[in-house]
Amino acid sequence: MTLYLLKVGLMIRFKQAAIILILPSYAMAAEYHEIENPNNNKGVTTLEDTWVVKYQTDDFTDEVEQATLLYIPKNYQTEKAFFLRCKDYFMNFSVQYIDNEKNLKEPGEDLANASASFAKHGYVYDDKQTLKVSTPQDSDRFEISVGGQNRNLSPLFKTNIEKQPGMLGMSFHYSFTYKEMPDFKSDENNSDTTDFFNLLKPALIHNHNIQFKLENDTGHQQTFTLDVQRSSKFVPQEVIQYCITGRELR
Repeated sequence: MTLYLLKVGLMIRFKQAAIILILPSYAMAAEYHEIENPNNNKGVTTLEDTWVVKYQTDDFTDEVEQATLLYIPKNYQTEKAFFLRCKDYFMNFSVQYIDNEKNLKEPGEDLANASASFAKHGYVYDDKQTLKVSTPQDSDRFEISVGGQNRNLSPLFKTNIEKQPGMLGMSFHYSFTYKEMPDFKSDENNSDTTDFFNLLKPALIHNHNIQFKLENDTGHQQTFTLDVQRSSKFVPQEVIQYCITGRELR
C-alpha cells in the first residue's frame, strides 16, 4: 500500500518503510506588504509621512529572502524620501528629495553635469556635494555624487506633486556588497561605502537617529534626519537584521 501526502508543494511518499522526498523545482515564499500610515481619507490614494515595507520569507524556514523599505515624506523639499532595497548579496540605500535648480548653480551659469550623456533621460545635473553624517557615536564627511532630473520628481514611486518649472527630482545613493556575494563576482566596497556603512549599522543596532547635512559648492545646504527610533517601531526586526544589522561587508 502507498500513501501520498501533498502539502505546499512537498510530496512525501511512504512505501515499505522507505521515505522519498520529492521537492518542487521552485522556491516557496510568503509575501508581506505593510503600510505604517495608510491614507484612506476622502478617496486619497497617495501616501505621505509613512513607512512602507515589502518583504518575502521562505515558507519552510521563515527567513527573510528580500525586502524593500521606503519612507515617504509629507514635504519633499523640507524632508527626504529614504529607499532601501535589500537582497542576499547587496543593499542599495538611496535618498530622494526636491530642490530648485537655482540653488545648484552660480548666477548666470549652467548646471554642472558630469554625466551629460544621461541628459536624454532627464538628468540635467550631476555634481559632487559634501555630505556630513552624524550619529551619537560618531560622524564623518563624504564627497558624494548627487543627481538631478527634470522628468520625474520621484521616479521610484508615484506622488501627487505637480511638476513646477525649475524644480528637480534629486537623489544620491550608496550600494553595499555583502560577504555572501559569490566569489566569481568582482563587486567590492570602496572606503567611503565602508565608512558610511559603519555609521549606519551601529545607529540601527542601538536605535539612534541619523543626522544628515548636504552642502553644494554654492553653500546651499539640506539638513534632514533618518528617524531610526520611529522606523524600528514599525519595521519588523527580522527585516532590519536582514537588510543591515545582521550583515557584514565583503
